[in-house]
Amino acid sequence: MSNWSVRIAALVLLVSTVGLVLETKRMAARVGEAERLIVVSEARASAAERRLSESLSPPAAVAPQSKDAGNVDSQQVGQQSMQEPAGLPQAAQGAGSNAIDLNEFTRLQVDLHSARQQLAAVTDLLEQKNAEIRRKAEAEAEAARNSLKPMPAGVRLCLDSLHQCLRGEGYTNQRFLRASSIDDAGMHGVEMLDASPDGLAVAFVNAELMTAKVDRGTGRLELRFFDGYRAVDGERLVLPEDGFAVTFEEVDGRLFERRLPFLLHGEGFYQVVESGNQKPSTDLDPGTRRQWLTRLDLLISSARTALNWRVTRMRGMSDGYFLTVELVGTSDNHLVKGSVHCDRMAVEIDEVGGVVSLLLQDGVLRRDGLESTITNQGYRMLLPGLTPKETIDAMLGMVVKK
Repeated sequence: MSNWSVRIAALVLLVSTVGLVLETKRMAARVGEAERLIVVSEARASAAERRLSESLSPPAAVAPQSKDAGNVDSQQVGQQSMQEPAGLPQAAQGAGSNAIDLNEFTRLQVDLHSARQQLAAVTDLLEQKNAEIRRKAEAEAEAARNSLKPMPAGVRLCLDSLHQCLRGEGYTNQRFLRASSIDDAGMHGVEMLDASPDGLAVAFVNAELMTAKVDRGTGRLELRFFDGYRAVDGERLVLPEDGFAVTFEEVDGRLFERRLPFLLHGEGFYQVVESGNQKPSTDLDPGTRRQWLTRLDLLISSARTALNWRVTRMRGMSDGYFLTVELVGTSDNHLVKGSVHCDRMAVEIDEVGGVVSLLLQDGVLRRDGLESTITNQGYRMLLPGLTPKETIDAMLGMVVKK
């Protein structure tokens, strides 16, 4: 149990670290590009400002005029004044090739402002992402640390009682790994492994809350998981808002309520059994019945029959026979094509001929729209593909020989 928890915690920390590195690398590239744009924009703005200052600098001092120059005719001065436009600044006249394009300068200023705004936005986004990554990493690290802590004694005792009750009813596919606490709302911080009937697939359920209730009238136990996820077949599925339910039919509600008073909530009323209506000794308890139904289904599904037969009901056992049995046969498209209802059924083997069959007695066979009566002499439904030895092993010796 501890090894599973350590591996899960290590996997979560590894995935978080890789995500943080990739996100930081991407954001660093965006920041670097924004800084490059700022450097280019500032260089262009500096060049523009330098060119503008050169064009607006005062002209060099005029050299002193000679005495002869002071005798210039006033008419010539007037002619020169007429040739030069009035009011034209000398700086504009002498700008020449050093004159700056004000439109270009304005565009550079706008680019610089946009680049600074973009850099500020990227910086804020990066800070938000980093803060979110830190919060997630801290939460996952805290969850990993909590997963390594030992369970409270009361929680461990409750899970142990729940396991014992489920095993007593024949349910062995569910295994609770841990939980953090129990209160009036239910059990918190629950981790559970849910194996398939064949034991080849396992689902991992992680939930913040698990509630448990039993229907006293029908004997139906429901465990419902909220706020978490269910991992199965390599896919992680978020639990529905109304919870993910795991149900158990025909359980002894009184036993569960007696063993789990702080966890289980009962609904309805138990049926009153009169002393004169006691069950026959051949009847099976719910747990044993489910185990034999599962064993029969696995055996029949291994045979190469035309229809996919499945035992849906069985009341008891006596002298190697199963009592009050119902079977349903479906096609590969899951359409019902046949059914059987009989009082007695046995798995019969012929060791000499190497034949295995279901021996049905006192009942009715329905198939292809026709109904035929099964007498007490019996009707044999062959199970091709099965050998007597593997059948005896699968049924733990619960067979009859021809």
